Amino acid sequence: MKKQFLFLLTTLLGLGIQAQVARVQVVHNSADAFTSTVDVYLNGMLTLPDVNFRSSSPFTDLPAGVPLVLAVAPGDSTSALDAFFTETYTLEEGETYIMIAEGIVSPTGYNPAPPFDLFVYDTGREVENNPLEVDLLVHHGSTDAPTVDVNETEVGLGLVVDDI
Repeated sequence: MKKQFLFLLTTLLGLGIQAQVARVQVVHNSADAFTSTVDVYLNGMLTLPDVNFRSSSPFTDLPAGVPLVLAVAPGDSTSALDAFFTETYTLEEGETYIMIAEGIVSPTGYNPAPPFDLFVYDTGREVENNPLEVDLLVHHGSTDAPTVDVNETEVGLGLVVDDI
């Protein structure tokens, strides 16, 4: 009986049973002095410690198809209980996400002061569709700037994004 169990276990493992995953990159774009360095927790575990403003994580695999509790806390946090932002996400298998943190946490000192949030884009790519072109995600993350245009000037494309 023991040999049968080991054979069954070996056979099942050999079938390549794999967990569902999604690829995720996190970008820190919150210009609030309070959030200059943050810790990111996933389901209560410190996953990205001491993330500085205007930096990003590499793309990484995260479980898909299950609720994930993402919490953002000050860089000197001791646990996810210190979080000033917590949200639950369920990622789709095989998708590539870019999550951009922005907004203000401090109660004073900023005007306007849009609240801290995490913007999730499911259109991330790690490799371009066409090697002769560049893929571009434009996110206007300035909390105190008006609408802007994005122009490409090197090859003459001109206006790429209007009034973002």
